[in-house]
Amino acid sequence: MAEVRSFDWRLFRALALIFFAAKLVLLVAVQPFMDETYYWLWGQHPDLSYFDHPPMVGWTAGLASVFGWNIVALRLPVLLTLLGDLWLLHALARHLRGEAWREAFWPTAALFLATPIIFGLTALAMPDHLLIFFALLAVYAIERFRTGYEAGVPRWRFLYLAAFAIGCATLSKYTGALLALGVVAIFVFTPRLRSVWRSPHVYLAALLAIAMQAPVIAWNLQHDLASFGFIVGGRRPLPDLRNLTGLTGYLAGIPFVFSPFLLWALIRFLGARGDGHGYARWVFWASTLGFLAASFFTNILIHWNILAYVVVLPFLFQWLRSRWLVVGHFVYGALLALVMAANFAVTSVQGMISFVDQTTAWSYGWEKLAPEIRGIAVAEGATFVATTDYALAGPLAFALGDRDVTSLSPRTEAFDYWFDAEAHRGQDAIILADRWRGLGEGITSQFASVELVKRLDVQQFGKHVNRYEVYIARAYSPPSQ
Repeated sequence: MAEVRSFDWRLFRALALIFFAAKLVLLVAVQPFMDETYYWLWGQHPDLSYFDHPPMVGWTAGLASVFGWNIVALRLPVLLTLLGDLWLLHALARHLRGEAWREAFWPTAALFLATPIIFGLTALAMPDHLLIFFALLAVYAIERFRTGYEAGVPRWRFLYLAAFAIGCATLSKYTGALLALGVVAIFVFTPRLRSVWRSPHVYLAALLAIAMQAPVIAWNLQHDLASFGFIVGGRRPLPDLRNLTGLTGYLAGIPFVFSPFLLWALIRFLGARGDGHGYARWVFWASTLGFLAASFFTNILIHWNILAYVVVLPFLFQWLRSRWLVVGHFVYGALLALVMAANFAVTSVQGMISFVDQTTAWSYGWEKLAPEIRGIAVAEGATFVATTDYALAGPLAFALGDRDVTSLSPRTEAFDYWFDAEAHRGQDAIILADRWRGLGEGITSQFASVELVKRLDVQQFGKHVNRYEVYIARAYSPPSQ
């Protein structure tokens, strides 16, 4: 079969530029995703860390908010990390291939941009876009350190750069710590690198990565290890070990989000030896097998294993030997990108066939809901605005430009750590609910009375998307802690 190298690199450059241009359009065209607006609110309430994740996504959102409450500011950090991703792929190609860097960089950049899970996560202001960037930085730094050390010219600055990248990755998402596990593995199991343990630089670099976690550790110590507890045991468990829905969903999701056309190249890469890219393999297996084990106990969301995909992508192009697999990957990636773009920028794709799913529904209509709710709040004399869940509070707050919108969900959310319930005792509130996040007794019991004021329907191209209910709740009485 013909190899990828039989394609001219200029073709890959054209494909990469097309996908990149599409990404630029979608960064401003796609409606804010509920989680994005939730993390945006983190940035408006600066803290050492947060309940759901480490603080990096909140810190970057806070910095971006100096440019206003708008879609450009929301996604500015995403654009910057995407540019950083491409720069790192370019730098890695130059390091590995020298003057032939174009034949390595452009195919890799095109594969990277066309991979569905990468295309999706590098378009949203979630922790993953930061994890992707810092994971690539760690891969680049370890590659630079390894080649120098094996050549007898240790470049310790790259080991410290790797430690910094791992520290930042772990400040972005807890799974970033798996990058450190990969470093330990290659230093232990690669004979030419074992002598590195005799250098104090290894321990100083490790100390740097650990010291960078001080904000997260301090926050957890202040809040009874709440975030650590949520990550370890806060997910909804499966009924029993005989329920294999988590396992089957996880395994089926891998080819779907990564691309079935890259699987053969991935298998060949994972089975190869002696090419010096063991770091990527160790991290891939640590992440993939870790989530495989977790899938026996809970459902695994399709993007949780992103670290595994990111670290191997820079090395897969040379293992794609079939023209059909290459063409298939780009066609598959383009089709899924088109579906994602249409679903979140135009209208619900699933809704055109059957019903609108909740995730898509929560992306539409806020520009019309916000003035309605603002008007009702004024008319009813409400002091604060709340919702029944973070999935509604984030988008509503972003649309209103109001950092004080809160969620009164009985479940623990980040709002619980900055909302001063006692300061609102006795006040009246506007509460927004919908069919997926209804107004339950856990919320109504906190008020003297709750009355429905108005129902608001959201439609897109004549298709019913969602129905919201606006309540006036009188005399707030927060539950005892």
